Amino acid sequence: MLDNTLVFYGSSNSKTHNNNNYPLVLAGGGNLGFKHNQYLRLDAKTPLSNVFVTILERMNIPHDGFADSTGELSDLIS
Repeated sequence: MLDNTLVFYGSSNSKTHNNNNYPLVLAGGGNLGFKHNQYLRLDAKTPLSNVFVTILERMNIPHDGFADSTGELSDLIS
């Protein structure tokens, strides 16, 4: 069941606060093309919204981006 389900746990806050080092967990989605069993520490310039864009892409949901996203996170894709 988890291969077809995504669970995202964690949060961030608005652009007006310090958005660094938030612990986030993305679990499941094996059949959706997500790569797991890894710890990622992304560049400070990588927006969290890139995770959401990657989720939208893997679920084939049409979108025009998400907030300040700059694209998918290739590190999350198998």
